[in-house]
Amino acid sequence: MTEPHLIDVISTGMLFFGIAGILVPLLQRLRVSPVLSYLLCGIVIGPYGIAQLPYLPQWVSHVTITETGTVHLLGELGIVTLMFMIGLELSLSRLNALRRYIFGLGSVQILLTALVIFGIATLFDNSMQGAVLLGASFALSSTAIVMKLLEDQKLSNRPVGILCFSVLLMQDLAVVPILVLAASFAGNATGSIFSALGTALLLGIATVVGIYLVGKKVLTPLFKSISFSSTAEWLLAFVVFVVLAIAVLTYAAGLSLALGAFMAGLLVSETEFKHEVEVVINPLKGLLLGIFFLSIGMMVNYEAIFQYPVALLLSVVGLYSLKSCIIFCICLVFRVPGRQSAEAAVYLSQPGEFALMILGIAMASRLMPVQDIQFFLLVTVLAMMVTPFVFKLAPLAGQYGHRFFGKDEDLGLFPVMVRDEKSVVIAGFGRVGQLIGQVLEEQGIPYVAVDHDGEHVQKLRRQHVNVIYGDARKKELWQHLICENIQVAVIAIDDHHATAPILKSLRAQFPLLTVIVRSRDSRDCKRLYDAGASYVVEETRELSMRISQLLMTSLDISPEVAKSTIDKSREAFG
Repeated sequence: MTEPHLIDVISTGMLFFGIAGILVPLLQRLRVSPVLSYLLCGIVIGPYGIAQLPYLPQWVSHVTITETGTVHLLGELGIVTLMFMIGLELSLSRLNALRRYIFGLGSVQILLTALVIFGIATLFDNSMQGAVLLGASFALSSTAIVMKLLEDQKLSNRPVGILCFSVLLMQDLAVVPILVLAASFAGNATGSIFSALGTALLLGIATVVGIYLVGKKVLTPLFKSISFSSTAEWLLAFVVFVVLAIAVLTYAAGLSLALGAFMAGLLVSETEFKHEVEVVINPLKGLLLGIFFLSIGMMVNYEAIFQYPVALLLSVVGLYSLKSCIIFCICLVFRVPGRQSAEAAVYLSQPGEFALMILGIAMASRLMPVQDIQFFLLVTVLAMMVTPFVFKLAPLAGQYGHRFFGKDEDLGLFPVMVRDEKSVVIAGFGRVGQLIGQVLEEQGIPYVAVDHDGEHVQKLRRQHVNVIYGDARKKELWQHLICENIQVAVIAIDDHHATAPILKSLRAQFPLLTVIVRSRDSRDCKRLYDAGASYVVEETRELSMRISQLLMTSLDISPEVAKSTIDKSREAFG
């Protein structure tokens, strides 16, 4: 007999996957963003949605969720996965180059925003401790929502996207001292607040440095031991294990799970398996983030909105306006161009998920009246919900920022925010691929090579060859590679049966990309041209032409005549 609890789990799973697989794609066809779609669905199926309507039939209980604990837990995993993917796309060298924006601009933004909101909160008769926590809470933005929307708009790797990420990363780091403050206000901290802050910061720094040093020594050998398998599930399981293990370590040290996941991404990004990991983990990230946005929607109590409609509206609009102005001014002070300053001010003006956590601590510790905290929680959730609409104002703000503050813009301020320049990607780095790579190196042309033989990749990387581990048959891998300013793709894999499907996928996604293909014989040429190849090089013909040229030279025919004859033969054979 089936357990009732199992039926509930299956029903919840069916409900979520139905939303993710049916409703969200349908709403996206109506030009509703995935983030907003999940938020709206969360309102409908949550405890304050259709479950509150009177005289509902029994089947409605199967399309609603009243116990939100599991959903919130899975939502946290969504944030963890997002931070891992962000770390995967960066490196320590890029973080070092961005230190001015992370530790400089990011720190000033947090302190100044918190100070201004603290002053406003005290004017409304909030206690000193409550005002400090309100300032700290609303100074932070939503990493999950901002980075997801930037990714959807293809902005996450543009200057404004990296600028936003720099500020968001500093905000994630600032959660540690903020939580220490909250604990000291609640009477849970031992000793003075300054010693508690110092201890927490030292422990946090030691944890980050320790994880990085140990991770570099341990992670690469572990990858080498499992990467030779062609089973993607093993790689996925190992990566999830690494992310959760490091996240648990940082959490045990008083840091956030998200920061641990980000560090795991940084460590993996320095291995040759970076792109393959991105391919296998990306679908999981999308699903878990969907659950996070769903959980935010479930927190919206529309009855409470009707109780304070004017106050909520003014609070949300005021919070957005205040944060936008502060962030814009700080960006200008740090000599960020006017367009990027205005756009970043709009993108970062909402409160974030950490505000929910900090306000929750304030409620549990009775640092503020419960009714006030519930009001601020609702302000936070509503502000997060309207973020997709506010994002649409960023281009307009960017135009005004450029018009009034862009006369002396120095776009050279952002050289570290653009991906490394690469001109060519070579799929398959065997005998043929290595010869192509050698020619490119001699000409000083940057390239990246991809090969699915893990042992072969590691051997070449020890020789400082720019090759990564990945399966060229996966279109998701090409999406990551082509984003890196690739001008030409060379398909030199040994699996000739997979060449045509790869070509069709490339041509569908990147119609202007020049694609050069290696073929075995003349029978493949027409098929590959029909599949979208720009040029097809036939191994058998080129070998015959080269032998013929050498033969004529050996028979005392002048090199010029031999070359002319070979060129005519090439033209005759197409």
